[in-house]
Amino acid sequence: MKKLNRITTVLFASLLSTTAFAAEVNVKWEDVDDYRDIEAVSDIQERFEKRIMEDLTAHWKELGTKLPEDHKLSITMTDLDLAGRVEPTYGVGGSGHIRVLDSVSFPTMTFSYTYTDGSGEVISEDTEVRLKDLGDGSSTLRSIHGTSDDSLYREKRLMTEWVRRHFDVR
Repeated sequence: MKKLNRITTVLFASLLSTTAFAAEVNVKWEDVDDYRDIEAVSDIQERFEKRIMEDLTAHWKELGTKLPEDHKLSITMTDLDLAGRVEPTYGVGGSGHIRVLDSVSFPTMTFSYTYTDGSGEVISEDTEVRLKDLGDGSSTLRSIHGTSDDSLYREKRLMTEWVRRHFDVR
């Protein structure tokens, strides 16, 4: 019984001593019509853009869970070039174009950010962050696409790796 009480006490103390995580994350999308490649191939352009922005915004917010709770990360997306390139199908299939994923058509994104602590003091900021995923040159279609159900795998991986490196989180 004493052993169980000690284990319970240790577990409870460790829960109290951990830092709470889930920074507030705000994402703004600026001048989307000027982005290098956010082109829909088998969808209505407006609906495609909305889905891309919602999915990437949700991923930024998910990444915010790795940052301290009282902090705030504000991102302003200024450019996006999705992985792959749009190619004509020359009448094959139901769409006139498809997005071809390969190891040389890598995603890029540009954004500015401000990261503040609980008192509003700026911890870090940058007016232009440019990210590129050049891959490792040995990518297979499966590793390029990541999973069969996430068409933004490479873009999200780019964001995740930036947060890991920049904020030293896992």
